[in-house]
Amino acid sequence: MKKIYFKNLNEYFEQEITIEGFVDSIRDLQYVQFLIVRDTTGKVQVTIEKNENNCKLNEIVSNLTCESTVKITGTLLKNEKVKLNGMELLSSDIIVTSKCLEELPLNYKDSKSALLDTRLNYRFLDLRSEKNILMFKVQTCLINAMREFVVKNNFVEIHTPKIISAASESGSDVFEIKYFNRKAYLAQSPQFYKQMAMCSGFERVFEVARHLEQKIPILIDIPQILHHLILKLVILKP
Repeated sequence: MKKIYFKNLNEYFEQEITIEGFVDSIRDLQYVQFLIVRDTTGKVQVTIEKNENNCKLNEIVSNLTCESTVKITGTLLKNEKVKLNGMELLSSDIIVTSKCLEELPLNYKDSKSALLDTRLNYRFLDLRSEKNILMFKVQTCLINAMREFVVKNNFVEIHTPKIISAASESGSDVFEIKYFNRKAYLAQSPQFYKQMAMCSGFERVFEVARHLEQKIPILIDIPQILHHLILKLVILKP
C-alpha cells in the first residue's frame, strides 16, 4: 500500500484511507476523543465519537500515550470548524504500532526545559521538535540547490577520505582517534585529493561535506585562477 503523507491529504477527501504517524496530542472529552497525529510533512486531527460502536476504539485511545506510533484507518472529511487544515479523519480502526512511556526524559517541545547534555543524550527525542526538523529541511534545500548549480556547470562530485593514517596538515592541530587499535586522524582538508582528481583530468570537482571547523559547507575547485575566486566566495559566504 502506498504511504500517504499528510501534506497530500487534501487529495483524499471523502475516501477511506490509512495513515501512520506519531501521536502529537490527545484530548479525551465526555462525548468525543481527538488525536493529533503527525508525520514529517504535517499534522491531522483524528476524531472518535464515544458510542457503543466505538467502544474498542475509545478504550485504545483512553490508554494511549503521546509520542506513541499508530496506524489509523478512516474516512477523511472536510470540516471548516477544525482549525488544523480544515479537515478531520473519522477513525474506523486504530492499531498502536508502538506505545510510548507516559513520562519522557525531556519535553522536546520546549527546548529550554532541559539542559543541553540531556538534549544530546536523548537526541532522537530532541530532533522531533518542529524547529529542529525545519532546520534539516532548510539544510536539505540549500545543499540540493548548491549541488544542482555545480552539476549544471560540469562539476564532478567526489567523496574524499575522512580518516587518514598520518596528519596531513603540518604544524596544525589534528584530531587523533583510535581505529582498530591503531592511531588515525580526521582529515582536515580534502585539498590533496581534489588536486589528485584534477590531475586525473576531472577539471572541475566538488564535494559536499562537513568541515571540521564548521565553516565551509561546500568545497569547489576549478583549474586556472577562477577556482581561487570561487573558493574565496565560499569562505566569505559559508
